[in-house]
Amino acid sequence: MLTSQGQIEELLSIAPDWRQIFDSLSKDAGFADVKTVAGSHTTKPKTVGLFELFERLGAKALYKKAQLLKEDREQFLVLVRNFYLQPLAAKMVGNNQNLKRFFVQRRVAADEQKRHALSIATELAEKLEGAVRKHLLSQAEDGFKVLLPAYVQRSVHNQVIDYIREEWDWEKSTLQDLNLDPEQEDPRQNTADDSQYMPENQALSGEQVGQLNQLRDMLEKMLADKKSQKEPLEVVDCMFGLGLTKFSTAGKELTMRECCDVLQLPGETQARKIARCQVLLDKGLSMVRDGIRQNLPGIADCWQRETNVNRASRRELNQQLGMTESEVERLILQRQYRRLLELVEKSILKEQRLQEIEAKGAVAAFVPVDINSATNRDLMDILGLNKETAQKVCEKRPFAHLSNLVELKLLTDNDLKKALSRGCVLKVVIDGGKRKDVNSAPLDELVKAGLESGLAKRIERGRPFGTWAELEDYLQIDLSKEPVLRQNFCLGIFSD
Repeated sequence: MLTSQGQIEELLSIAPDWRQIFDSLSKDAGFADVKTVAGSHTTKPKTVGLFELFERLGAKALYKKAQLLKEDREQFLVLVRNFYLQPLAAKMVGNNQNLKRFFVQRRVAADEQKRHALSIATELAEKLEGAVRKHLLSQAEDGFKVLLPAYVQRSVHNQVIDYIREEWDWEKSTLQDLNLDPEQEDPRQNTADDSQYMPENQALSGEQVGQLNQLRDMLEKMLADKKSQKEPLEVVDCMFGLGLTKFSTAGKELTMRECCDVLQLPGETQARKIARCQVLLDKGLSMVRDGIRQNLPGIADCWQRETNVNRASRRELNQQLGMTESEVERLILQRQYRRLLELVEKSILKEQRLQEIEAKGAVAAFVPVDINSATNRDLMDILGLNKETAQKVCEKRPFAHLSNLVELKLLTDNDLKKALSRGCVLKVVIDGGKRKDVNSAPLDELVKAGLESGLAKRIERGRPFGTWAELEDYLQIDLSKEPVLRQNFCLGIFSD
């Protein structure tokens, strides 16, 4: 909605202390190139509206002003609804992927899409205004959260879900939409049900709102700091739609391609630009993590998650734990680890570095890697196979027994032993995945599942067994070293 000069003056008469901020905004807006009727070009100052002013002031300032106003509160809230909440919601509705997909499925014309989107945004703005009024009446100090872009974004998501549901229910009951395919998938199955986050409910706790505001303040300070690198933080700002710089809009997340265009990143080709954008994004996120750890330790403790050094990718080890490339290479080369102290014992890290990565959430949890289902990366980074061998393993599987890897000359005996020590296991599925009873399975079934012939015969002679412990005592072996038994057989529980 465009802002007239009269509406600007109306607001500034209600809040005269904001005039200086508005004048500053107008001064910083710069000039726009305008084509005259005669065909020549001229420049004129860019127009600054109420939305830009409200956006600059922020949710807290708007709510505080509404608290202070008495006679003019009604007039003020109408302006906030029409020139802040509605335009903000309209932008977010226009970018909502669920709604776009719904419109594509229904072949809705472009002008109709705009009309529906505007209707959704208008209705939501009224709901949000009502929520603000409710908080003002109850004199809630945290009522400003309703005006936060993050809250509006969540509310838009749920308003769209409601819209899709209503449309779907109408279509199912009337079938008047000629483009409707009655057999198509219910769009409600493709969207999340987050009714608890509707505007009339509390989307964020007071603690979470406080943490988000602290984080936002920290990012603003980092961007204002002349010593810090701006480009990585600008990429983070654009990618996550934080609205902290002139390049981004609050609530509008950009793709890497869009980010390259907006920031005008250098590069001979688009691929090089995107690669540079990825590097800057990684660096920016690393700067944000370091900033949180240094300046907001309370938030770091709440948000930090564990990183398993046995499973983490090279990028996770580098970005989340702050390990250098040489440290990452040494760590991956000697996987897996039963405890973190092994990193020091095997000369991968020094004791001080171990304490540093522990503080960042590093853990060591042994990860079994099924040779029949593991990803190519897990085969290389966890089991230590080279790229060519890992590719061949993926092409040749499934395997009935680990010895098949040697028989097919995919691995040598030493390679197999090394893979076993690094967590290699084999899960064999027989008879549609239904496990056989070890007490009744024929001898050939035991052998077929991968047991050695001698071991299978001993089991046949000694059965039946009541428990796995009884079988273990009879065979006098550690069953954890014979995973085939537990993976493919049971003790009568699933017997045919």
